[in-house]
Amino acid sequence: MPQPNAQTVAAQKAAMIEAQNRAFMQQSLQKTAYCPVTGGSGTTATYSAGQTLYFDFPELGGAYITDLLIGYNLTVTPATAGAAVYALNAAAPWSMFSEAKIDYGNTQVRTHPYYWKTIDQRRGYLSMPQGVPPAGQIDGLLTAQLASTLPIVKNTGNTWAGKMRLRLNMLSPDSVPGVLPAMSVGNTPQLKLTCTPNFYGADPLMSVMTASGGTNPAVTVTGTINVDALYLDGSTMRSNMPLQLNLATEPTGQYYWESALTPFNSGLTWQRKQITTRLEHWDMIAIIIDGQQSNSFMSNYANLLAFELGPDQSGQNLFKGWNAGNNVSIYDYFQMEVRDKYKQDLDLGVIVWVDACTRGIVNPNDRVGSQVLNMSPNGGFVATNHAYQVNAVSTSNGITPRVEVLMYSMNYDGLKLVNA
Repeated sequence: MPQPNAQTVAAQKAAMIEAQNRAFMQQSLQKTAYCPVTGGSGTTATYSAGQTLYFDFPELGGAYITDLLIGYNLTVTPATAGAAVYALNAAAPWSMFSEAKIDYGNTQVRTHPYYWKTIDQRRGYLSMPQGVPPAGQIDGLLTAQLASTLPIVKNTGNTWAGKMRLRLNMLSPDSVPGVLPAMSVGNTPQLKLTCTPNFYGADPLMSVMTASGGTNPAVTVTGTINVDALYLDGSTMRSNMPLQLNLATEPTGQYYWESALTPFNSGLTWQRKQITTRLEHWDMIAIIIDGQQSNSFMSNYANLLAFELGPDQSGQNLFKGWNAGNNVSIYDYFQMEVRDKYKQDLDLGVIVWVDACTRGIVNPNDRVGSQVLNMSPNGGFVATNHAYQVNAVSTSNGITPRVEVLMYSMNYDGLKLVNA
């Protein structure tokens, strides 16, 4: 009998590891552990404007973190001086943090928490941010603890309490890329949450609330932040033998925050910027901020004249384009690319450029059917540009007009640890 060649043996081994990993992700019982504040000072950190809060991952033998639940319990007190009238900004409450990072040897996550809201919204039919059901039986007492309303009654200590979910393996609960080991190997993973320096301010993405009238406004914020880790350790109710996960052949999923497209001007001139992260992008959104108001990223849909994504800066060959020399209405994008897919609308100003993980692929390990944007140096579109035309922008409100791009990308170098 002929012996299998090395290529066949390697393929069989890879298939066995893939099946083993899929079983681990699908069959392991989900567990929860708290993330201690770095330095061993308890489970909660005090919210403080402009300060970075540090949380260590729990050390759990043979376990892998899939999600982080960031809990906030704040008292928000708007002052009454000058008869100020307060309003929430577009990204509230996610804008209470100006940045979220996870360091594990290298930076695995760097993003703005508002991105998590859009991920929640795109998980399925009528999915809502922070897991709030859109209809049916809803327990108000439970909602108050998980995703409370955001009252802004003046001269009152308003309670804001809720959870934000950071999905490390964002593509699917069964997908391996993005999970991080929770064991004492190399550097301990660390979550860094930067409290926005301007809780009160005009920027719709970087500040939480502002005044829509009156004079001498001010906001006082106190409270605490805690973080829980959701993890899998191979435990099942089927057997006392734990399942195993092998990251050696898996890429890792990472969050990236591109530099903003700024200055961002108005008129018929295309505003164009090249994507600089040279990886395989599975999810990418743009947030268009025209600077005209704080309670919305853009003033209205009519202000958005055209937008496109192309493999280079010429604008001649496009991946996607609306009103980009093709007479295709921008409203066709919102119908075909948003409402048809998600059965609801996203916030005004949010454009989804890449969404490879909501195409209904049954097996998350089978990445053949996904529509990714490959910008890797080996055969990818390394000069990809995104571009926009808007009718008007404004700097008079103290807001910098710009386009922010947030993405989730596959790094095929895999998870690299220091001292591991």
